[in-house]
Amino acid sequence: MKKIVFLDIDGTIRDFDGYIPESAKTAVAAARSNGHKVCICTGRPLCHIEPRILAMDFDGIVSGSGSYVTYQGTYVRHKYITQFTYLTLCNELAAQDCVLELHTYQAAYLLRQSLKDYETVGQTIQESLGREAQKLTVPPTLIDSFLDVYKIEKILYFSRKLSTDALKEKWGTSFYIVPTSIPCGPYFAGEITPTTVDKGEGIRAILKAGNFTPEDVIAIGDSDNDVEMLRMAGRGIAMGNGNMAAKKAADYTTAPLREDGLYQAFLREGLL
Repeated sequence: MKKIVFLDIDGTIRDFDGYIPESAKTAVAAARSNGHKVCICTGRPLCHIEPRILAMDFDGIVSGSGSYVTYQGTYVRHKYITQFTYLTLCNELAAQDCVLELHTYQAAYLLRQSLKDYETVGQTIQESLGREAQKLTVPPTLIDSFLDVYKIEKILYFSRKLSTDALKEKWGTSFYIVPTSIPCGPYFAGEITPTTVDKGEGIRAILKAGNFTPEDVIAIGDSDNDVEMLRMAGRGIAMGNGNMAAKKAADYTTAPLREDGLYQAFLREGLL
């Protein structure tokens, strides 16, 4: 029976310093040549997926943690935060000195007045990940007001004092909130999307478009924002380098990314 595979990017296909194992490329190409479908399922907005990832020639893309989804070149889902709710949340977080990166599938945005603090956060992240990661950074477009943009699909927040748990306590009924998988040193950092947006929901849009069932799904990921897709998949697999949330949600754990974990999972699942 043919399967449809969904792969996270950061920590699954690609390490945070930019390294992509050749074995991962081989696995994707071989599985597709054997008649299986292979899709990206990432928290990144569509505009931040690297050309070298797209060059691996996937059948579909779940981007923005499920907010913008395409399958075989056709758009099948677009969800975003209502403007009133977006403005209310952003104004409150800005008042608490949070740095906010705003995502649509077309671009990422940052308040001009937050640039210095954003660069400080970025320096902390780059020190953790190394110079190679810095080369992959895509700077956001600067805006003067939250009113300058609309149809925001996802918000990244960085704060020295507001934890994701505290944010969930107030906003958890209105938003889906998870910690980021990127190491941020002393900063709290989280991903914020509408409650109807997570990777599992994004996958369901492709299943409907391609006439698949959850039992057909193999999902592979490594972090908190992968939990829903791992749980809903017929077969959920955590990377060996993944965190405990992903491993608990998965059916089993494969080897780490740098030990050909993706290839080993494909082999074990009979995709090669």
